[in-house]
Amino acid sequence: MLPARTLLNPPPVGDLLAELAAFGERVARLLADTTADWSRQPAAGEWSLTEIACHLRDVEREVHQARFIALLEDDSAFLPGVDADEWAVTRNYRAQDGRAAAAAFVTARAETLARLAPLPLDVWDRQGQHTFFGPTSLHELVYLAVQHDRVHGGQISGIVGQ
Repeated sequence: MLPARTLLNPPPVGDLLAELAAFGERVARLLADTTADWSRQPAAGEWSLTEIACHLRDVEREVHQARFIALLEDDSAFLPGVDADEWAVTRNYRAQDGRAAAAAFVTARAETLARLAPLPLDVWDRQGQHTFFGPTSLHELVYLAVQHDRVHGGQISGIVGQ
């Protein structure tokens, strides 16, 4: 989990939305790569593309979208912390279809952007109560999502060099 200080002074909303969109496009390009080996683990204990895609799909839907929606519906929403890394084992990501998971992530990311892009600026300061970080704004939550993308983008680069 990222320490709370990483949420301070997030970049402008427009920059964050652009980065969310770019990462969705990057995953979409990965789907077009017919040479990618979705099951290869780069090293023992590291995730394959399939595991990364499943994780991205589930976190987008069940963590990011769920938190954004909760905060948009209730400006004092409780935002539970989640250890989504354990899902790789409990949900058996390795046995799933990585391409289908990546496609589902791309669709979910487009839904996220469609929900967030038209929001007026005053909504971005709305705060909920995060389990780990305490009072956390929508702006900070989106920045957290971008940081999550960056981590997994690095993993993808390590596997396919993209």
